[in-house]
Amino acid sequence: MSETSFHEVEEALRTVQQTLDGLTARGHDEAAFSLARAQYAASIRSSWPGNLSSLVGALEQIMVDETLKLTADEKARVSRAIAVFRTVRHP
Repeated sequence: MSETSFHEVEEALRTVQQTLDGLTARGHDEAAFSLARAQYAASIRSSWPGNLSSLVGALEQIMVDETLKLTADEKARVSRAIAVFRTVRHP
């Protein structure tokens, strides 16, 4: 498996923000808040990349919650973000 590039991680983090914005716009406040907490935790550099697992968990919960009505495109992007976060090597 090749090493994850910085660009891939940046794109995955952009997907997190877009997903958060989409959930908020649709009024899914609880799911948005849960993702925002994980996003904040992942932004704390002192514990990165170990803290990406909480972000993966939050995204996985969003993927399986049918009430959030993610579009096929959103699901594909979130799935890709999860895959990228899982490939980030932990020191």
